[in-house]
Amino acid sequence: MNTNRFKKCFFRWTSLVAMVAGLLGCSQKNESQEDDSAPGYPVVGLVLEINLDEGSAKIKHEDIPGFMPAMTMDFRLNETDLRGLESGDTIRARLIRDEDGGFRLVNVLPGDEAANRSLEKVNRSLAKKTDSLPSGRYFGEGDESPDFALFNQHGKLVTTKDLQGKAFVMNFIFTRCTDAKMCPLSTSKMATLHRMANEQEIADLAFISVSLDPEYDTPPVLKHYAEAYGIEGDNFHFVTGPFSAVDDLIRSFGVTSLPRDGTILHSLATMLISEQGEILMRSERSNWSPAAYLARLKESREPSS
Repeated sequence: MNTNRFKKCFFRWTSLVAMVAGLLGCSQKNESQEDDSAPGYPVVGLVLEINLDEGSAKIKHEDIPGFMPAMTMDFRLNETDLRGLESGDTIRARLIRDEDGGFRLVNVLPGDEAANRSLEKVNRSLAKKTDSLPSGRYFGEGDESPDFALFNQHGKLVTTKDLQGKAFVMNFIFTRCTDAKMCPLSTSKMATLHRMANEQEIADLAFISVSLDPEYDTPPVLKHYAEAYGIEGDNFHFVTGPFSAVDDLIRSFGVTSLPRDGTILHSLATMLISEQGEILMRSERSNWSPAAYLARLKESREPSS
């Protein structure tokens, strides 16, 4: 782990706090499906019926500890999530109360038991590594990237194990970001890099965009976002997951994420990670060059003299 990063990280934090009132852009919270400190209550259930007109789904859910017994009831969801669900789907989500007292599900994720067991195992390891970092430190250039497991825009679990043998570029965004110089620009540059890699037939390069807003950015929302940018292909993953898993990954890479007035104030980080898991390149600005990232990747693959 780099030893010269405390001052830089401390400066970023203090500067960010000082500039909160002037920052635009880039809302939500943390913690896992089963963590009492996360917003709302954990829900595991079976989708029985979708009602787009009412904006709700009838779900047969398991016992919600400390809140309600197992039963079948209607829950509100946003339209994109509803359109991404089908009768017979199992889900995990967080239950929150709307302003009028209604029940709404957020952070809606696939309920596949095997996938969730794998996710929890990987992210327990990530949490330990993140918590073991000295104050003010994070994983930077020259360090080995920590393992992670999150769901992509197709509802498939993506882990670092799935990326073995591939280099990948990782950044952090959220779909409701309105600051043109933050997430929209970052996503556009990732799309450009993705296109350049395809044109140069670099097949063993993957792309990971981590949502800073897991409450809202569910797999269907991320799928819609990818389509809006014209991003296709099975090597570009917009990922989300339980609050704690996302929060630990954000902290491990020294990315700041501060909810403020319905949006997120956050820092930038775009990283190139080698097939061996080494962080080769990192940019904390919006003006990074896709061509420079491809050049660095090719350089890392040249035989050493």
